[in-house]
Amino acid sequence: MGFTVVSMASEDGALGCGLTLTEAFTRIMAFAHCDYAFGRFNGDMTLTLTQADDASDGYEGGAPPALRSKLLDDQRARTEIMRRFVNRDLNGYRIMSDEDWQREERRRCEQKGLRPVRHIEAE
Repeated sequence: MGFTVVSMASEDGALGCGLTLTEAFTRIMAFAHCDYAFGRFNGDMTLTLTQADDASDGYEGGAPPALRSKLLDDQRARTEIMRRFVNRDLNGYRIMSDEDWQREERRRCEQKGLRPVRHIEAE
């Protein structure tokens, strides 16, 4: 499954499609001006988010609370935490599955009376 990073605050729309979860997570953190770190605390994998110093005034203050995973495997724990960001807004940006994004775009086009763009597969 691929992921799309979307700007909710502007008409920019998709800021990357067909991304892995890790790529989408990294991209949303950069766009949202958040510094992040994964680490173990009392045996749990923890994600710590902090607003970057150079963030403009248009972004929300305060980072969401740290997220935790009890999984022992570091990679699986990080993946579990990153999945919690799918379909959640972070400073005006969101990670969506590619399928959800395509459905939303089709719906938006239909509401505006436009025809959605057809993707032609190369042979």
